[in-house]
Amino acid sequence: MGTEATIDARPGGAFRLDVDGEHIASGTIEAVDPPHRVVLTWGWEGSEDVPPGSTTVEITLEARGRETLLRLRHTGLPTEAQRDAHAAGWAGYLAQLALKA
Repeated sequence: MGTEATIDARPGGAFRLDVDGEHIASGTIEAVDPPHRVVLTWGWEGSEDVPPGSTTVEITLEARGRETLLRLRHTGLPTEAQRDAHAAGWAGYLAQLALKA
């Protein structure tokens, strides 16, 4: 996901993700439990609706035999429109990941 990222993958560490040269997400790593879970704050640079660090993304991985179940939960989005937009975005990126599996 994205064209460039800077990630300090430890609690309190910053992350910054350039999605497409125009949309940049940033926040802070809140929790890391390799290889099972990562929690980070999330938001968009320059956004008044979802500013950097204003929402939370939790990703968990669960081994299921030879497969892995990925759960992604994004909380704190301020409006139904933002929830729908982010749900569509995450679904698109997760579908790309599934194609590479």
